[in-house]
Amino acid sequence: MSADGGTKLLRNIVIAAFIVAVAIILVGGYYARDKVPPIPQRVEGPGGTLSDRDAIMRGQDVYQSHGLMDHGSLWGHGTLRGMDFSADTLHLMGQWARDFHAGGQAVAYENLPPDRKAAVDQRVIGEIKHSRVDNGVLTLTPALAYAFEQNRRHWGDKFRDGDTGVGFLPNTVAQPQQRQDISDFFFWAAWAAGALRPGEAATYTVNWPYDPTVGNVAAPEAFLWSVLSILALLAVLGVIVYIVHRYGFFFGEAKAADISQSLLETPVTPSQRATAKFFLVAVLLFLVQILNGGLLANYTVRPGQFYIQTIGKLYPYSWAKTWHVQLAILWIALAWVGTAIYIGPFITHSEPRRQRLLVNLLFWAVVGVVVASLTGEVLSIKGLMGDWWFWLGHQGWEYLELGRLWQILLLGGLVFWLVIVYRTMIPALRNPGGAEIGSTVASDRRSLIVFYIISAVLIVVFFAFGLFYGRGTHLTIAEYWRWFVVHIWVEGIFEFFGVAVISLFLVFMGLVQARAALRVAYLTATLVLFYGIPGVAHHYFWVGGPSYWLALGGVFSSLEPVPLILLVVRAWMEYRAIRRQGREFPYKWPLYFLVASSIWNFVGAAIFGFIMNLPIINYYTHATYLTANHAHTALFGVYGMLAISLLLFSWRGLIDEKHWSDRLLKVSFWGLNGGLFLMFSTSLLPIALMQINEVATNGFHAARSAAFWQLPHVRGLAEWRIVPDMVIIIFGALPLLWFLIKTFPKLRTK
Repeated sequence: MSADGGTKLLRNIVIAAFIVAVAIILVGGYYARDKVPPIPQRVEGPGGTLSDRDAIMRGQDVYQSHGLMDHGSLWGHGTLRGMDFSADTLHLMGQWARDFHAGGQAVAYENLPPDRKAAVDQRVIGEIKHSRVDNGVLTLTPALAYAFEQNRRHWGDKFRDGDTGVGFLPNTVAQPQQRQDISDFFFWAAWAAGALRPGEAATYTVNWPYDPTVGNVAAPEAFLWSVLSILALLAVLGVIVYIVHRYGFFFGEAKAADISQSLLETPVTPSQRATAKFFLVAVLLFLVQILNGGLLANYTVRPGQFYIQTIGKLYPYSWAKTWHVQLAILWIALAWVGTAIYIGPFITHSEPRRQRLLVNLLFWAVVGVVVASLTGEVLSIKGLMGDWWFWLGHQGWEYLELGRLWQILLLGGLVFWLVIVYRTMIPALRNPGGAEIGSTVASDRRSLIVFYIISAVLIVVFFAFGLFYGRGTHLTIAEYWRWFVVHIWVEGIFEFFGVAVISLFLVFMGLVQARAALRVAYLTATLVLFYGIPGVAHHYFWVGGPSYWLALGGVFSSLEPVPLILLVVRAWMEYRAIRRQGREFPYKWPLYFLVASSIWNFVGAAIFGFIMNLPIINYYTHATYLTANHAHTALFGVYGMLAISLLLFSWRGLIDEKHWSDRLLKVSFWGLNGGLFLMFSTSLLPIALMQINEVATNGFHAARSAAFWQLPHVRGLAEWRIVPDMVIIIFGALPLLWFLIKTFPKLRTK
């Protein structure tokens, strides 16, 4: 087969991989839609009706509108420092039911003889496991009805009086009816985690969370699919290594080294200068984001308290967490949006009429949406948005907290951005450069540009999946669509877009030939899409879906490290390319950040992602600090470093040559990467390992309790967290911000 034929084959494989991957996850979702935990029309006890569907759904609204997914978690989805509301309620449900059978007092149960206590335990487990919804009615035994009432008192007191152990401020939920409704919602979520699915030997959440006191232990399927997942990884990895070496991927001579210097002499267009605002605001948002992260670290050991008392009283954990995760997405996306706009004239050496006007309109529209959404989220958390919370306030979903109106406007902004990018690329599609029309080089460059445009289109398309659920959508179904954005958009499509942008950069800087870059892009995209899209199923293990998600999520997630291992190989080759250019290579530090992104991809996404996605391991590690360890090293380490790399690449061409200095960038590079390394190796990972041990020893509820965080070793490591946080802020973010502020007035005029 000719080289050109082989490239076309790879292109067709990418298309097929995308179609098959999307089909797998959509078909799985289609058959799962009727297997969600039922929401009863009525909850009945011996004395009559205790609650109904309307109350449970109103409770879900309270949970979302007050941003409580950013203060705790439910079925393991949400923030990781506070309690898991479903696991805590399930454990207490069993405790209260045992108290009832022992006479209504905990001390009475504890004083029972061992054989009597064992009999009570088995009776309670049986009552929880075999409670079910028949004809729309959930009928509770007297013991579970007693637990239902105790549950209302428990959560009502916490949300009214506050709880310093977990950082709840007084009147976290101010209205008595809302406190009762959210208590009923938590009871339903706990019931689904403890009751057996009809005709099966596992609960609606496949026996998660681990809590032997209510009969929840790992299901056999978790063991089976973990073994098969490891076998699949080893087999596929062997095949990919053979293909890479057999067909010479990642090889190809670089072009002349002086091309990169000539890029600095390319005239700067008005729209390119307009992108400088995007990059400056992106780094400002980055600083605000990590300052909120530092506040969260403080709340980890001192919930609801801060050195400045006013902050502790007014600025709850849920506010800090909401802004921390929202800004993480926003500043990275803003850097990527600016880069995509910058790269068009960089490639075509021209721009359409009135392009700068469109870029400025997009910038101010995005700034308006960011400010409005962040403000609405805080007002909603404070309970001040009324019935407008869903549209203008806090939707209640982690990473998609912004109100639905702002979400729609942001989607509109992405479509507008896509138009801006495409209209700039039209000349490059007609004449890709590098040779006369019809040549192999021109064809490869055109294919690379098309690849890049398609990746940008998919960013818009997959963000739109966040609109597929609404207020009142069943929790399981909402989680299904939410992870289309949080996982596929971030871990699949972002990766696809990153491969496209990086390939363009390396080609147009003269470090890689177009044919070699295109082949690598096609191979990497095939693996990223085919494994990454169905791999989203590992987020569906315990949220009320059928157990076949263990098979899909386990196997495909185990294969996600394969393309990431290849990216590390690419990073090493890029590093060698930098070294060959010598000390004066003008894009040294942008490429070093790119190399760092690839390395963190291997560490954070491949290693830490793989180990926690095996079903049997995820059963014990889900919603523990191992997730936080993965999130920081993957989101910040991979996409954060990539965003900075792209930002600096663009900034390098915008700033007058005589005003560029690498000194601050060198400090920022080592501050950000060194701080992140310290954070995961000396705080996040050690705490995660101790928490996993606590799960296996005393159950998941214990590992998420306030008592766990006050253990001496855990508290000490959490206190130490201030050191890596300060390294990231002082030696990483601030030098980067100062570099941009210092050079912003020195933008090239031609």
